Amino acid sequence: MEAKKFLIVVGLPKSGTTFLFSQASKRPDRFAMPWGNKEVDYFRRGCDLDAYLGLFDGAREGGADAVRADDRVRFDASPLYIDDFDTSLANMAQALEGHEVRIVVCLRDPMERAYSHYLHDVAQHQKIHGHADYSFWSPAVMAKYLFPLEPRLHKLCAHFGAENVFGFAFGEDMSRVETMLRDFAGLGDDWSLDLSDNPAPGFTSPQCFYNGDRDMEVPLQEKVYRLCAGHLLVVNRQFSVLRKEINRPLAEQIMMRQAALTRQFDTGMLQEVTRARIYDDTCRAAALAGIELRLSSAPKVLLSKVSTDLPPHILKQLEPLCSFDEAVAQMFEAGTQRTMNTLVQMPHAGPSLARDMARLGLSHLRDPIEPTPFRDIQRQIIHDYGPIPLYIEALMSGEVARGNYDAALELFDDFGGPRALLWPMDLAHFLKARSIALPEDVAQTFRDAGIRVDLPSNCVYRSG
Repeated sequence: MEAKKFLIVVGLPKSGTTFLFSQASKRPDRFAMPWGNKEVDYFRRGCDLDAYLGLFDGAREGGADAVRADDRVRFDASPLYIDDFDTSLANMAQALEGHEVRIVVCLRDPMERAYSHYLHDVAQHQKIHGHADYSFWSPAVMAKYLFPLEPRLHKLCAHFGAENVFGFAFGEDMSRVETMLRDFAGLGDDWSLDLSDNPAPGFTSPQCFYNGDRDMEVPLQEKVYRLCAGHLLVVNRQFSVLRKEINRPLAEQIMMRQAALTRQFDTGMLQEVTRARIYDDTCRAAALAGIELRLSSAPKVLLSKVSTDLPPHILKQLEPLCSFDEAVAQMFEAGTQRTMNTLVQMPHAGPSLARDMARLGLSHLRDPIEPTPFRDIQRQIIHDYGPIPLYIEALMSGEVARGNYDAALELFDDFGGPRALLWPMDLAHFLKARSIALPEDVAQTFRDAGIRVDLPSNCVYRSG
């Protein structure tokens, strides 16, 4: 077979492989692009040249003779070649022996790249990762996104020749790779890479919303929407879903696992010597690929942008409450009115802690807008949101002041007892401030339950 031309972008993921694929796709006269998916990924599994050629544009129309006569460059952008490296390199070496091959390695700040790849996986594979803790800082997770590059570049240069291995990096001098592309594909002297558009910006993470008991508010795009009780909404860059009949324990587990996602990535959690090791490896790899990267290993904090866009077929199933602009307009039309009054008048769906706290304030001030007794609102808050320490401690103190000791302890029955709460329960300061002396048997019952009733001898009690 006459020698053919192959341009293989071996990686790295989230470093420009999609950009180069997009650029080549604009010139179908000079590049034979793969059928179907962008990533051929063939050399991770096979080494048969004819099978490989059959994966590209032109192979299906004219058969084997057309493939052999086609002088276009086969463009293969498969970023996982750099990961499954030894297998991919061995298969490339066997299949492409005797043909013209150019290798492109896409490079980037290694910590930004690793985090971007992590967020890409979180978004693309949410149906998997949504069921388990998937923090970037888990060593088993981190190992997928941080690995040595220099030895991989050494092997590529050793097999294909350093003159045939090219580096690509946004923001750096791309004249060497541009010249190669012009000459190799016959693009003409006036052709250059169009760097004005990045088709894969990345750095987004999914959101999940669920309340098994009550409707809730969901902020999306420019509005607030109502999500009905028991419905699970996943807002994801490409794969959003609304599940109206989801198993409640499963939905609650998914919500819990979302908290494990690394939505803020502080590289300063790695020691300086470790960051230097990672950055030095990338810079040495770049030098082997013929480019100089200007990188700083100084600590930085990288943030993901949460997904807020839903496809129309899901969005139309949600009830809009108001736009953010409408809400702000209502706030500013309130004039000199107390913010508590304005707050309770705002549109809402389901319980709102901020609204109920404002109701508490209004009830305490005996404002006619809120007729519900103060303690009834506190009980409702605990019913809706759980044993918030400030409020359940206040209810306990009120029952104790009235001598309702059993009722005070019963407040904790639904939550596993006082010891099972987020914050230790303190009755001692209240007893001291009110000069209340509990019967010793009652005091011991409270102590046994995990409620503090005694102040240390050197403690100054808090008043109010």
